[in-house]
Amino acid sequence: MAPPLTWPHGLLWHREAPLFLRCLLTVQLCEEECVEDEEDVEFYLLFAGTTQRHISSTLKVSHVTLQAVCPAHDRSETVRVTLCQARPGGSVDPVAEERFQFVQDLALDMAQFLVNAVGKTEGALLLDECQIPLKECESLDDTLALALRHLPLPAGWSILEPGPQDTLLHFAAKRGLRKVALFLLQQPGGREALRLPNKQGRTPAWVAQKKGHTQLQKLLTE
Repeated sequence: MAPPLTWPHGLLWHREAPLFLRCLLTVQLCEEECVEDEEDVEFYLLFAGTTQRHISSTLKVSHVTLQAVCPAHDRSETVRVTLCQARPGGSVDPVAEERFQFVQDLALDMAQFLVNAVGKTEGALLLDECQIPLKECESLDDTLALALRHLPLPAGWSILEPGPQDTLLHFAAKRGLRKVALFLLQQPGGREALRLPNKQGRTPAWVAQKKGHTQLQKLLTE
């Protein structure tokens, strides 16, 4: 019987994970797979997809429970996950196998929307109206920045907007998305966008200061 991949605290669906969210996986071992007399035995998870393979080391939480960090993946698909056992002396053996689903999540959807919104009037309007609860901004900063780093950008893409309107830096400044802003500053047009005012004549740094995002304001004025 293959060991089930389970999710701690019910945070994620069984055998599913977002593409770029490095969540924690829990593996429950069957009794016959447990090794009582070999403390040096290590377990690994091997993820095999269409174009990418990943290997994750595990932490032994108890005699029958392992935990591992789920890797980021490049596409939504079902992959094969093999639990491997490495014994002292170099012997590595497959123990069990499961199917696992990588799914596109809200952070990736938003990253794609933000990238496609640049240079479009309707995109700027939607960005301005995009309301995100403050309590969600901190977690969004992590997941959105990670999704943006993995998202292939169109050739010649720049964050600069034609005319005075909100740029992606204004979007990040309003919501205190420091990691997102750091990513944007490293993209074409990022440094130039620091000086661009929106329709109200406000720069991203001014917006961050007005919203009370002190650390982000410092980043935008360095």
